[in-house]
Amino acid sequence: MVDTNQLSVKELIDTCQECCTSFNPAQLSLDAHADAFLSARSVTAEADCAFIRQVLYGTARFHALLKSFVDSFYRKHSGSVLRGDAQLYKIFAYLAITRLTELGIEQYRRIVSVADPQKMMVLLEFIIDTDGLVERCRDEWLRIYDKEYVDELLATLVSFRPELEDLLQQLQDQVHLTAQASEAEAAKFTGTTKAASAARKQTVPEPFNLTQPKPKLQPLEEPLPAPVKCHPAPTPHQGPTKEERAIEAAKQRNRQQQLQRFSDPAHGPFHLLTAERPTNTQQLKQQQEEELAKQLTLYPGKPRPAPGPPAAQVRLNAAAILREDTVYKKKQLQEAQMIKRFEAELRDSSKHDSCQREAVAADLAARAAAVRQRRDDMAATQEAAIRARQQLVQQNLQAGQQLKVEAEREANRRQRDKIQAEKAKGVPRKGKEFDPAESGGHNLLEEMSLLELRQRLAYTKQRHLEEEEQQRAEIFEKKKEKEGMLARKAANITSIRRIAAAQATARRQLTKQQQAAAAQQVRSWHQKPQGNATNQLFAMPQTSSEEKRIKFEQQQQGAAASQVEETSFASLVAGQARELVQRQRSTKQDAVQYEATKAKANTVRMKSVKQDLKAKADFIKAYDESMQQLRGTDQQFRQQELMRKKCLVESQHDFEARLLQTHKEKAYVPGSTTEGPAAALLKQLSLGVLASEASLSVKQ
Repeated sequence: MVDTNQLSVKELIDTCQECCTSFNPAQLSLDAHADAFLSARSVTAEADCAFIRQVLYGTARFHALLKSFVDSFYRKHSGSVLRGDAQLYKIFAYLAITRLTELGIEQYRRIVSVADPQKMMVLLEFIIDTDGLVERCRDEWLRIYDKEYVDELLATLVSFRPELEDLLQQLQDQVHLTAQASEAEAAKFTGTTKAASAARKQTVPEPFNLTQPKPKLQPLEEPLPAPVKCHPAPTPHQGPTKEERAIEAAKQRNRQQQLQRFSDPAHGPFHLLTAERPTNTQQLKQQQEEELAKQLTLYPGKPRPAPGPPAAQVRLNAAAILREDTVYKKKQLQEAQMIKRFEAELRDSSKHDSCQREAVAADLAARAAAVRQRRDDMAATQEAAIRARQQLVQQNLQAGQQLKVEAEREANRRQRDKIQAEKAKGVPRKGKEFDPAESGGHNLLEEMSLLELRQRLAYTKQRHLEEEEQQRAEIFEKKKEKEGMLARKAANITSIRRIAAAQATARRQLTKQQQAAAAQQVRSWHQKPQGNATNQLFAMPQTSSEEKRIKFEQQQQGAAASQVEETSFASLVAGQARELVQRQRSTKQDAVQYEATKAKANTVRMKSVKQDLKAKADFIKAYDESMQQLRGTDQQFRQQELMRKKCLVESQHDFEARLLQTHKEKAYVPGSTTEGPAAALLKQLSLGVLASEASLSVKQ
């Protein structure tokens, strides 16, 4: 069934070229880019999607090979090809060099036929020239791939060379026919006809008068050798042959004769009484073998350990000292709490620690899952962020237009205000004389004159300077205390490190001793005498004598069997009694130890409770004392501040009273002969008005 949405060959090649050109490895991966591109171009046919993906993956995989090929191609044909078609040449070169065997020459001819014949003709001429490929591209390809693989690619091109030459010939004919058609079209416009061109004299080629060579005699064919005839294979016989049956019968007769011969006592082996006597030959032989084994066993010498690196002097800064001191204190506190808890509860916290570690591992797993979920959410919201950014750009454009309109309005308003201000400047105004010792008279809290403000500002600056000096002295003292504390902690850390190094050395020595003891035990086990075939061989003749000796000893011991039984029974009874006494003693010791531990735990618990109560009482007492001291200090500060404010208010009142008295003295009193400032000002104004009226009358 043919898919209606399937692309044509030309559309497919154009889509592949666009997909490869738009790929950016810094932004998307191959799969993500292919999915986004196919969905954006609405390519739904399965065959088209597969072809586009294969071309994209292939050009990315063989990028170095195709780049070297295209560079060599452009160096040779720089005047007949365009740089903008580099991606197109890469696609066709990829299909011809690496996928021609899978694609087939017919499908490749179909793909080439939809492209520009002039471009494909130049490309196929370069591909067919295998000698040129070897000269220009093979060395570059060998830097990337193996020699066998490069030779295989070139061999594939050589194998398809006849078909590619036919395809090149078709392209050349197509290009030449197109050129002839264009010439004919041009002739129509110029008015030149075929008759006029035929009227001109044509050049007739003539063959050369060469001597024809004599035909050579063909060599006679040698006759083929006669075929070799083989004899048929012999048929196999079922069962043993006659000779095999005769040999088996002779074996049976010889076996019977030997059995009859050795069954006669006259032909049996001699039994010597000396062989049945007890001897220590086996023990002596075993000792000799042990000594020989010790001499032949070689233990390779253990090489000396490599010398350790020299101890480097490490200078600790303040942060390192505080960090390491905190670690040691935390470790000491944990060990003290563990010992205290063990003394109080008679158990350790290993189970709780394991549960806590499991909980931490579960938290880490949950955190990792949350991180993965967050990454998925971020990937899902990427597209939404892009849309939001586009909306933000639109909003910014609208806001910019609105700001331009508002700026124009604001400029107009400022122009109007400027004009009104210029008009207002022309109107004369009466100014008021400024008095720095007088307040504004607005009836506000903390209202003051300029002189008082300057005095308060100077006082505040002086107080700030004093506070700064005091803080500087406190900082210097704290710095000295911190340096002393760091020196003490550095000395403590050095001593702790020295103790830890000594403990580590002791642990290493103990480990070495344990390893040496284990090695000695293994060596002693290997040096034990093992039974071998020689010992077993020598021990076989003595088996009967050993059995006789054991029977004789058992007969001698049979008389005292009852005595031995009574002795063993008495030893069993005594052993049970000892075991009972030992069990009672251990039970009593455990009970005593349990009671002592319990009493000690109660004592420690009560002591801890008393210490906690005492520490709490001391803390409350110190807190009350410090609060009482702070209250007294605060009360003194409040009294001092109140006195300072009272002094300021009184001085301000005195200043205002003096100022008021001065103004009263200088003020104009109606009916008095002395003219005040206001009367003098009115007099001057009246004189000015009279002078202006006089000048007007003179002009008239």
